[in-house]
Amino acid sequence: MLVISPDRALVQSVERCTSTLGYVALVADDVDDARGLLLRAEVSAICVDSLLAEQAEQLWRWASETLAGGAPPVILLASPVDAKAPSVVPEFLRGDGARAVAKPVRSEELSRELARVLAERAPREPELLRAGRIALDVERHLLLFEDGGELSLTPTEARLLRCLLERSGEFVSPDELLEDVWGYPPGTGGREVVRAHVSNVRRKLRDLGKDPQLVHSVPYLGYGIGVGEATPA
Repeated sequence: MLVISPDRALVQSVERCTSTLGYVALVADDVDDARGLLLRAEVSAICVDSLLAEQAEQLWRWASETLAGGAPPVILLASPVDAKAPSVVPEFLRGDGARAVAKPVRSEELSRELARVLAERAPREPELLRAGRIALDVERHLLLFEDGGELSLTPTEARLLRCLLERSGEFVSPDELLEDVWGYPPGTGGREVVRAHVSNVRRKLRDLGKDPQLVHSVPYLGYGIGVGEATPA
C-alpha cells in the first residue's frame, strides 16, 4: 500500500494499520515521490492525505494512463469532521463511491474501506500487445508465444517490453527507456540499468528455448522488437 503524506504522525498510524492488515506500506512525502514508487513496485491501493487531494488527482490520471494495471484505488485520509462530508471526496473519485477515512486512522475503518474499494474495482479484460508471433499480457506480466509457452516477467521487465512493443519496428534509445520505463528525468539515470534488464530478459528467453535476440539492439540506436537482425549492445 502506498501512503502519501508529509505528516509523519499520520504516516506512522497508517503504517501500523497496514502492518496489522498484512500489507507493507511504501511512503511518499508528495506525488512526485509517489510516481517513482508506483513505477518500481506493485501497489494494491493508495492512501493519500486530503491536504494533497488536488495533486492526488493528477497522480491518479497519470497512473491511469501509465501503469500496466491502471491506477490503484485511492483512499482519502481526512480529519474526523471532513471525513463525514461527502464534498471532501474529489470529483474524480466519486464515480467509484469513494469515502474518506478519518484521521487518526484505525485498522477497522481502513480495513473496511480497503476491502470495499478492492471488491468494487471493475474486472479488466486482458490487455494484449502483439508483434509478430508474440504477445504481452500487460496485466499478468506474461510474454506469450504463438507456438506455445509463456515467459513470466517482473513488473519492470513487463514495462520495458511494453514500451518496445508499443513502438514495434523502431529502435528505442536507452535514454528514452530510462525516462519511459523507470521514470528518470531526461538526461539522468545510468544506461547500465537498461542493459541489465535486457540481459535478464534474454537469459529467460534462452532458458525457455526461445531466441534471446527477440529483443534486438544496435549500438547508438538502442533496443527494439521486430526491427530485423542486429548485434547485442
